[in-house]
Amino acid sequence: MIAELDLTTPIALGVDIRRNAELAPLTSMKVGGPADLLATVTTVGQMIGLVRWARAQDLPYYVLGGGSNILIADAGIRGLVIHNRLRQVRVDPAPCCVFPDDERPFLYAESGAPMAGAARTSIAEGLSGLEWAVSIPGTVGGAVVGNAGAHGTEIKDNLWGAMIMNAEGDVEEVDAVMLEFAYRTSALKQQLAVKAGFGPVVLSVNFRLEAGDPEKIRARADEYLQHRRRTQPVEPSVGSTFQNPEGDFAGRLIEAAGLKGARSGGVEVSGLHANFIVNPGGVGAGKAADVLELMREIQQVVFERFGVKLEPEVQLVGDW
Repeated sequence: MIAELDLTTPIALGVDIRRNAELAPLTSMKVGGPADLLATVTTVGQMIGLVRWARAQDLPYYVLGGGSNILIADAGIRGLVIHNRLRQVRVDPAPCCVFPDDERPFLYAESGAPMAGAARTSIAEGLSGLEWAVSIPGTVGGAVVGNAGAHGTEIKDNLWGAMIMNAEGDVEEVDAVMLEFAYRTSALKQQLAVKAGFGPVVLSVNFRLEAGDPEKIRARADEYLQHRRRTQPVEPSVGSTFQNPEGDFAGRLIEAAGLKGARSGGVEVSGLHANFIVNPGGVGAGKAADVLELMREIQQVVFERFGVKLEPEVQLVGDW
């Protein structure tokens, strides 16, 4: 089927599309096999056109952002992988005709923009609300789907709304409340799980932020960034491997179980933070299967020791 596909439409959209393309270099863990097709989009129009083309061909697609918090199978991903490079970020004033008594500005960000970069833009403009995000990996779209968070704050706390291409192919503006955010999940994440390969796509979002003291905002952001550098590994990783169980921390439990430094193939539990599995050798060293084996070992040992079932924060993607 893939070999017989007519690529005229993607080419007409100005989309770079490749066959049997390696994905490991595009992920934060640096593991995983190839995509049948890999397309890179840089505009919202390209994204919409490409997704509609894929649906018309009954071709499963997966939107790849920053490649964090995912584990791509060593066998790769069947169908089309769309590398999301929609990166526009800007600050827009609140339209006075719509918000006559509320001057809080909006931060507009396209879904492929790095979340940390969007946070830095808001900080540079003296806007408060996203300082916590200056230290997290991944893209805006991925952060919204997974309701990313750090330092006691989450995406849902400042998101106003999002522009979504829904599962029916229509583009719509969705208020944040409609996304049904909960700890590290959202309605979008649930829909993607149900309609694997043909789910909704985040195009752009708007955050509503507060003007504040620029020096204090920068100081908070610097504090968060320094905390990350002190406490999290620099080697390739998926990010936090497991969700924190209620009232506790996954890293504390894994360390207390004596699993710091535990290895499987080319990957290991970080000696700096036990909720991180790292791939010190980078591309070509560890394998996705090594990561999954180590995750299962961690879950088993922690459950045997403490009776706590750790739930993965990382998502398994591709041909497992």
